[in-house]
Amino acid sequence: HAAHAAFQSSGGRMAAALRGSMRRMVATMRTTSVQNMAPAMAVRHFRAGNPTFAEAVFNHVDTPDNTADTPWDFTKENYDKINEIVKKYPPNYKRSAVMALLFLAQKQCETMPEFGKTGWIPLAAMNKIAKVLDMPEMRVYEVATFYTMYNRTKIGVHNIQVCTTSPCMVRGAYPVLEALKEHLKIGVGETTEDGLFHLMEAECLGACCNAPMMQIAGPVCNDAYYEDLTGESAIAIVEQLRKGETPKKGSQIGRHGSIGPNGKTVLLDGPQMPPCRDLDAC
Repeated sequence: HAAHAAFQSSGGRMAAALRGSMRRMVATMRTTSVQNMAPAMAVRHFRAGNPTFAEAVFNHVDTPDNTADTPWDFTKENYDKINEIVKKYPPNYKRSAVMALLFLAQKQCETMPEFGKTGWIPLAAMNKIAKVLDMPEMRVYEVATFYTMYNRTKIGVHNIQVCTTSPCMVRGAYPVLEALKEHLKIGVGETTEDGLFHLMEAECLGACCNAPMMQIAGPVCNDAYYEDLTGESAIAIVEQLRKGETPKKGSQIGRHGSIGPNGKTVLLDGPQMPPCRDLDAC
């Protein structure tokens, strides 16, 4: 018994010593780890978005024409369109039409004088969409704030969207953008004082062959493309809109489709039909 008690006592002392050693080792590792991390943390750089821009993207601020109580409803013609859109989805998935209805609301505002005849989506319109699609209002807000194509504040009547993605950039998109900024005396994301023009950069709009190009949304241009631009031709389009005229769509240098400057070099003949077998001779 005495030997057993001595063994237990010795084992307890060894276990206590081992636990103490482990605690000291862990403490040393933590201290060393923090000391080694400190220089790296000191030089690490974080890029933060512009707080003002972030608030404009995600936050709603009531204005006289943009509150939850502002009267807003779809027109009868648009309700007919909504019925056709919703039919494309199963009844329990009709909320899948939210993007189409947001676009429809934005286009309707282009024709509504009480909302400045500009393409944007008031809060009341989003709430109406939630009721029509039987979905929580927050779900509509999530979609409207995620996609940059939806404008949730009033912009200019003519929304000028200059493509600055790689092909257009290589072909001179930024000189076109700078010319418009200087001519309109506004920056990207701003609206002219007279409320006529809003300027923004856009991602690829799919007209790379005719770069540089821009798309103009609004009641006159109706999302038309203007291609093969220079700073001068872009400004000329703006001035036509200022005069109430409708600018010529498409290429501004007379290009037919996407044919290159040397004209057609391939596929010069019409398509050849495959030979038709004489079935009677078979």
